[in-house]
Amino acid sequence: MADQPALPDSTIDLLLNDLPTAHPALAIGRRLVGQDCHGVSRLPVHDGKPPAARHDVRVRFVYLPVRETQDAYATFHGHLVTAEMLLDRVMAARAVGLRPVAPALDDMAEARATVRPPRDLFSAATLEYRRWYEDDGTARPQPLTQEALAAQLVAGGLSRRQALDRALHRSHALAAADQEWLIRRRELPLEQRPLNRSEFRALVDAVDGAWQAPAGTRRVARADRQIALRVAAALASMLDEYVAPPFRAAALNEAFNECLVARLRQTIEASRQADSGYGVLLAGPEAWFAAKAVRMRAEHQIGLALAPATQSVLARKGTGSTIRHVVPKLATG
Repeated sequence: MADQPALPDSTIDLLLNDLPTAHPALAIGRRLVGQDCHGVSRLPVHDGKPPAARHDVRVRFVYLPVRETQDAYATFHGHLVTAEMLLDRVMAARAVGLRPVAPALDDMAEARATVRPPRDLFSAATLEYRRWYEDDGTARPQPLTQEALAAQLVAGGLSRRQALDRALHRSHALAAADQEWLIRRRELPLEQRPLNRSEFRALVDAVDGAWQAPAGTRRVARADRQIALRVAAALASMLDEYVAPPFRAAALNEAFNECLVARLRQTIEASRQADSGYGVLLAGPEAWFAAKAVRMRAEHQIGLALAPATQSVLARKGTGSTIRHVVPKLATG
């Protein structure tokens, strides 16, 4: 997976810094100047300075009161706890500068990047042997990536296209960006570790569970659904590739897809701005083609997100019209 241009995090901060609450509003006579109905400051500046973006955001849902020894809402609360724990990891990974979620990478991909097979498992003529071992049998510190393996094949006389095809389809080599992410992820403590495919799926299921609040809890349900919408949109804004709408709730899918398209459009715009700079021109044609490849890939991803099949899925599920109200300015850019 190619590295993406750096994009501003303002969308994520906007979505998660001021989450809804189920607490009753303060009486009008008890509100201070510049506060909203819940007593939270809404002043645009403080001491002449704009508020700094928060990178320690912790997403917290609203729980139902429990007055008995046994929690009557245990299943619902379990979804909330799971979502909060996984979102803490997402935000911690984002804070250390690592891609927070990678739905395309699973435990098998991590094993391909970090678990060295025995030397005698492969013939020395195979690409998998070459990926892990030098010609003299010495183990490499890290396996060769797709790019490095293809470069060796080009040096051996293959065309660049043939070399890339073999590295991609005849070995377990990973793209350099994916392999680096998997190795760094494995080295982090669990509380900072970004989410792979199975963990992303677990988070999606938990957010879906948070959407389904028990009957008769209108205020809590409204707050948790607003938070879930924000979370779905924020997750999409952290992705750099198309992911099919993953939720069961139609409104969550609409928020996710809308924000994903906005994210990919930002990628295209950032790539165009990079093309127009002198730095890319001075770096030579390889840098220019790399930037162009990023833009073309993002355009392809947008095509997938806006494909009739995706839109028909959203339409069949009967999405409502609450997305823009709860998650403002999702699709800017």
